[in-house]
Amino acid sequence: MIIGLSIKYFKTYSATNYIPLSNGQTFNGIVGNNGIGKSSVLEALDCLFNNGHFNFNTTVRKSGEETTNPHIVPVFLIKKDLNIIASDNIEIAQIYSDFIWDIKEEDILAQNREHLTLLSRQLEILERDNLKKDYYILPIGINHNKEVDLSFFNVKPLAEVLGENIGAGKKIEQIRLKDIFKDLLEDILTYYEYIYIPNDIDPATFTNLENQHIQALMGKTLIDVIAKCVPRKEITKINANLNKFLKELEDVLLEYSFRTSSDRQLMIRKANVYNLIIEDFFRTRKLHKLSGKHWLDVSLLSSGEKQKAIIDLTQHFLNKYREDSNNIILAIDEPESSLHMSACYEQFNSLFNISEMCSQLLFSTHWYGFIPTISNGNVTVITKDDKNKHCFDLISVSNYREEIKQDIESTKGSLPYDIRLKSLNDFIQSIITSILSNEPFNWLLCEGSSEKKYFEYYFKEEIKNKKLRIIPVGGATQIKRIYENLLVTYKDFKKDVKGTVVLLMDTDISLVEFETNNNNHEHLKCFRIVNDDKKNETTLVDVHKTPKAPKTEIEDVLCGKTFFEALKKFAGDDDIDNFISTIQEDNITTESVYYSLDISPKKQQALSEIFKKQNFKFQFSEKYIESISEDHIIPKWITELKEMIN
Repeated sequence: MIIGLSIKYFKTYSATNYIPLSNGQTFNGIVGNNGIGKSSVLEALDCLFNNGHFNFNTTVRKSGEETTNPHIVPVFLIKKDLNIIASDNIEIAQIYSDFIWDIKEEDILAQNREHLTLLSRQLEILERDNLKKDYYILPIGINHNKEVDLSFFNVKPLAEVLGENIGAGKKIEQIRLKDIFKDLLEDILTYYEYIYIPNDIDPATFTNLENQHIQALMGKTLIDVIAKCVPRKEITKINANLNKFLKELEDVLLEYSFRTSSDRQLMIRKANVYNLIIEDFFRTRKLHKLSGKHWLDVSLLSSGEKQKAIIDLTQHFLNKYREDSNNIILAIDEPESSLHMSACYEQFNSLFNISEMCSQLLFSTHWYGFIPTISNGNVTVITKDDKNKHCFDLISVSNYREEIKQDIESTKGSLPYDIRLKSLNDFIQSIITSILSNEPFNWLLCEGSSEKKYFEYYFKEEIKNKKLRIIPVGGATQIKRIYENLLVTYKDFKKDVKGTVVLLMDTDISLVEFETNNNNHEHLKCFRIVNDDKKNETTLVDVHKTPKAPKTEIEDVLCGKTFFEALKKFAGDDDIDNFISTIQEDNITTESVYYSLDISPKKQQALSEIFKKQNFKFQFSEKYIESISEDHIIPKWITELKEMIN
């Protein structure tokens, strides 16, 4: 995958720019104003991988190519056991990667140290995630002459390291870095398939089977398909039978013969047959979409539907047809283009699914609404300072609110405010427009990704038949913020709303409180989930109402019997074994965990500590769903939510 790009004098970028793109996640967005350089990033990579046109910055025309030395140099993060690097090039890859992993500020020329600072932040995160041992970090690309280029990493300390290890005593001046790295670059470019879908592409043309990008998505060419149907031996047989026929005619015609004008009698060639099949069979077939009982040519669809068709086609090929898509880097320019606001979330959800099937997904966009809805990924925010110089901020989608809060101090609030405002507004608009349509969506907004996992199981019928979308938004504070923003818009369109939005939060010790009025809003509900000791059951209550204790999280209100079965699957963990030993299994019922396991405050504290372990909540949610048996009883509060949505 590509974690960053050093780009120099390409389109809107002048001088050297380092653009961070990922901290190891496969879902990577680029946001910013029009003309800021989002598409230039995707186009530059297309130039590198697919031998595209090197679109120079205007400065190059004035100062010349040799003076400006334009380049496109991605920083690759490559898992060693993928065997992308040929055995002859492993040594150079390891030496170069070690140099980058441990690079210091003094190794780089002073004018490039600001770029190194951005990369160093990424390296810290990657090292924290224990990737250093198993991954190469390789900044390598091309210059304007399509020769190997290392950007600002082509420095004397690197030459010295190379001289010590592979230079055989040569002086630094004698080590030609371009020659040393040529084969390494070829290995990388040969492995990855970069598929670029620009904003102005004709969807009807793109979706034709003879299009090279579609064949790349399929993982096979039409020639591969045809060769299986008409192998070489069949063509040889055809030639033999036709020649036999002509010989029979010669025997009858005596002094006459059907021949070509040259002495050499041409045969049917494999390429001719294959091209004929493509021309007569495949080119007459265009992509159609089923509309009711009829098939509609994709060229007749609306602009938004065409854009959706491209994403749908990509997802289906990668998910159900192509055997291995680990080498695909998919780049899409403005995937929300021409889409109705209500369809944007669905489009970006599909993009997230695609990102989990390939090496990496890169996209540029003006729609920020995906930021609160995607569980894992990175967003590169491109802006310009008061000197018209590009600035880049790489933000993690999973904890972007915390990162934005930290960035407020360094940017004095301008950049983070822009992201927070746009992401929330776009998301709210998407929800509102989707619940106003004739075939409305329904929404269940919860706090975290583990809640989503449980709800996806319990509400699978509603997801399928009621267009229910379940979104983790990152905590109670965010639930409050979204509800209050939704409420303002909801009141304006109350009579026209057809879909339902339910927001659900835990009952925490430090309770986030705000006014809700569920009785007056049929299609907009906001609840706290709480174990009510007076009623001795789990209930859904208005956020501002009592009871406000005990502390209640999603794990406290699941089916007790299934919960315990799931917990046993983690046997071997001392803390879990100790907790299990305190529970009398014979007494466990299908009631909520809080009541079924009869958990004392001391046991509750022990259980809370277990669920605080890194990633345990999500891992447990998967085991819980695996443990659901035929006698499993759906919790009553889940049934209540189902009734609201249905």
